[in-house]
Amino acid sequence: MSSWSLRWRILAEVLLLVAATTIAATLFDVAGAVVVGSLGAIAGAIRARLLSSQFNRMTEGVLRTASVDRSHRINPEGPAELSRMARAVNRLADRLVAAMRSTDEERERLELILESMAEGVLLVDDEGIVEFANPTAVALLGPDVVYSPGARLISLNNNYELNELATLPARTGESGNSQIEIRDSGRTVQANASPPRDRDNRTKTVLILTDITAVKQVETTRREFVSNASHELRTPIAAIKASAETLQRGAGEDSETRNDFLERILEDSSRVERMVGEMLELSRLESGQTPLNLQSVEPEHFVRKVRDRFKPLAARSGITISAEIAEGTPNFSADTERFEQVFSNLIANAIAAMPGGGEIELSAAPDDEHVRFTVKDNGPGIQPAHLPHIFERFYKVDSSRSEGGSGLGLAIARHIVQIHSGEISVESAVGRGTSFSVLVPVAEALETAEAGESG
Repeated sequence: MSSWSLRWRILAEVLLLVAATTIAATLFDVAGAVVVGSLGAIAGAIRARLLSSQFNRMTEGVLRTASVDRSHRINPEGPAELSRMARAVNRLADRLVAAMRSTDEERERLELILESMAEGVLLVDDEGIVEFANPTAVALLGPDVVYSPGARLISLNNNYELNELATLPARTGESGNSQIEIRDSGRTVQANASPPRDRDNRTKTVLILTDITAVKQVETTRREFVSNASHELRTPIAAIKASAETLQRGAGEDSETRNDFLERILEDSSRVERMVGEMLELSRLESGQTPLNLQSVEPEHFVRKVRDRFKPLAARSGITISAEIAEGTPNFSADTERFEQVFSNLIANAIAAMPGGGEIELSAAPDDEHVRFTVKDNGPGIQPAHLPHIFERFYKVDSSRSEGGSGLGLAIARHIVQIHSGEISVESAVGRGTSFSVLVPVAEALETAEAGESG
């Protein structure tokens, strides 16, 4: 049925009304024609009001579907034309709802991706206003940053270099990148700015922030390691060279002098060998290339074995070593050889710190699902400023604790404890001694954790 059917139908009804009025006037009188005409007019008015009401209901239904209730649909009852229009509007509403649902789902997926990204993403317009920032970007800008759309980048983080990079595409139309230190968050980021254009041809910047703090720390650590290793090796190598040159110039003709210089060369070469060995050991520990032969170890047997090993050395310095094992201390899981290396470093350091004699106490006690070992001395103690750095590579507290050493012993001890899933800490007070604590899982706890990981 064409769109003009309703008009033709109304026209036909008018013509029929005229014809009926004419016939009534012919067959009856003028009064009959007036009655027929009046009845027709009343019927037409009712018909027009009905059509107007149906059009109004359809209009209201369309407005409700478009602006208030997407699930509302128009009743297709009524004349064929209005019914056809109602069904068309309903189909259009169904397609619109499906398209909007697809758009919402796509937006939710995009938001989920942006929120879970390890990189920070910001959308900055040509005036430096941040239109979007994902949680990672906000965290990288600073711990106290509160972001809301419309904020200026320079107000979120007072970093001139970052703001310059964000506005670079607007000024030059070119991409840019830079490594930037963000002081508020203490992070170093690799920032990349690219200039997509919006529909209004306004240049915006997509700013990607990648946290490279750990990479920078590794690079810094590597440089410091090489620098410190070179410094530590330079002294014994220079001593060996000086002794050899002295012998070469004729000092070796006297047997006593020759033996003295040869002994110095031997001591310095042993020191270099020991230092190189410790550096290789630390490198293997840090790279995870050290396999562990874990077994259940009885704490009392372990502690007394370590004590007996150092008793003769301690006695020569007038130092006594005692051992105390708390009742009920469970077995712990460890590679015995590696774990002995930890306590060898701790006890050797304690002995070196007390050349005039003193006491060293070794103890073991249960601590939840761990065993806590303690190596405590009553020596001179350590200055508070040194404590945060005590486990760093090549760090030496003073000459008495580090004489002849490389400064790697405690760093190695820390890594050995860590690969045993344990912790090591230190407490000290000047004039009141030093106490090292080593916390290691009991055998059952470690076995349970490994079984859970394998499962």
